Amino acid sequence: MIILKITKKFIWMIGIGILFSTMAYFINLSVFTFVSYNVLCFIALMVDYFSSPNSEIVEIERIGEDKLSVYGKEKIQFSIYNKSDQEIYVEMKDEIPDFHFEVKEKMMKGSVLPHSKQIFEYEVVPKKRGAFEFGALHVRYESKLKLCMKEFIASVPREYKVYPNLKDLRKYRLALYNSKVHNMGQKPFKMFGSGAEFESLREYVAGDEYRTINWKATARENKPIVNQYEPEKNQHVYALIDTGRAMSHSVRGYKKLDVAINTGLLLADIVNQNGDQSGIMVFNTNVEKLIMPGKGNVHRNSMMEALYHVEDTNLTSNYEEAFYHLKRKERRRSLICLFTDFNTVEEAEDMMRVLPILSKNNIVMLIMMENEKTKKIAKMWANSEEEVFNKGVALEMLRERKHIINTLNKKGIMCMECPPEKLAMNVINGYLQIKNRMYF
Repeated sequence: MIILKITKKFIWMIGIGILFSTMAYFINLSVFTFVSYNVLCFIALMVDYFSSPNSEIVEIERIGEDKLSVYGKEKIQFSIYNKSDQEIYVEMKDEIPDFHFEVKEKMMKGSVLPHSKQIFEYEVVPKKRGAFEFGALHVRYESKLKLCMKEFIASVPREYKVYPNLKDLRKYRLALYNSKVHNMGQKPFKMFGSGAEFESLREYVAGDEYRTINWKATARENKPIVNQYEPEKNQHVYALIDTGRAMSHSVRGYKKLDVAINTGLLLADIVNQNGDQSGIMVFNTNVEKLIMPGKGNVHRNSMMEALYHVEDTNLTSNYEEAFYHLKRKERRRSLICLFTDFNTVEEAEDMMRVLPILSKNNIVMLIMMENEKTKKIAKMWANSEEEVFNKGVALEMLRERKHIINTLNKKGIMCMECPPEKLAMNVINGYLQIKNRMYF
């Protein structure tokens, strides 16, 4: 259905008519002038409307990528082809799924030359992973005399899939070859295991481990010489992602689960770039997804497809079921990066009770995000009894959390806690530390 909308040009015409009517007042012709002028304006408007082409004047299609990244700035694009012999001015507005997309400027405006194509676009920020249907496009275009704009609705349906955000993947790939990634201020972590192949001899430099000194070569050269080892390739690295209640909370506007999924996929890509194989497991009360270790584009796409629609729940995760399931499937010694969290001491103790299922034969890295709200309450100045109570509870929670983290570290489980913006780099750095120190 075509809808008529008058333009500023037509409004100016009406304004001029009022001026003429005012002037005609002095010769007693104001009513006649007013009626006649407005009739002429109306006739001109109808002639312009009916003489202008209908919606068939343009061909519209959605173009561009249908894969979007959560929390990333993405472009929704349209191609407009003008089939007429004159330039037309077009305004368009897309129907966007409610609540899940942030848009600053919804209206697209511009001119299209005759028998030419023009690309129109607007920017969205997806706030949720999943598949979303974009359907109707509201279009307005100017008539021949520019007295009105014809408006119609074009049906251009398309499904857009919102995936985890991997926009910063390039900088993490560069970090793989940048020595700075190994000097993030983290202390070496004592673990047990071996797995390296002798590569060559070289002169000792500060920071080399004493156990790598080759004493025979040292005596022969009369200076410290060390064995240089090459880490084994095709090691298995898993990202275990908890989708339970503890991961349903938000930190600085980002869902913990989204941050964990983004980091898990970034880690998987770095693992593959480094010659190892990556796998992913998603669990809650039971195991929802398990992709065994692999590498290559097909493997990477499989992980993306498995994770783009994963949702958090309000249920407590069954760690025992998840850990035993992985143990049955994976027989090799692996690095397991567990993305989870706990809100209470009881939840932490439940997890610690069953962690030996994995840590006995694997290297486990437990990854959590800082509870900023609790830290903020703990640091605030208390001015009332209620605030004193809240601060006391917050301090106790932080003390218990620190105690649990220290306990896990002493048991040989690398436990890291950091803000969401530092999570990816710290996890990748942890993997590289373990890899380069030949712990697996």
